[in-house]
Amino acid sequence: MLAAKFSVPFAVATMLAHGAASVPAFRAPALTDPRILDLAGRVTVDEDPAMSAMLPGRRPARVTIRLTDGRVLTAETFTNRGDAVDPYGPDEVVAKFMDLATPVWGAAHATRIREAVDGLDRAADLADLDALLKEPAREEQ
Repeated sequence: MLAAKFSVPFAVATMLAHGAASVPAFRAPALTDPRILDLAGRVTVDEDPAMSAMLPGRRPARVTIRLTDGRVLTAETFTNRGDAVDPYGPDEVVAKFMDLATPVWGAAHATRIREAVDGLDRAADLADLDALLKEPAREEQ
């Protein structure tokens, strides 16, 4: 799973196949999916020295997709989504937390953890949150 996350060809292929680079897209079934592996095998990574020269202030990338009908689609960015220059919004952070926490604790328990975090500014201490984080999942997984 970790190797797949650091593999640009696999990450691109799973994003194209699933529409998102979500946690399930990097779990065991996806890691051996012939459709994704075939697509990953067709992904190449090339350095553009002009883009590399922008580091570290910017973190540029360009993606070019050549479709079987001959069309070429290209897009580029100069930041990493989620960093200080292009941060995730609060709703996106909550959605990502729920995506990651639900398989571990179940939806109901993950929601209780999220609610405890949301209430930290009113909490006397971290005891309630700590207890929730220590508690094993008791609901659906």
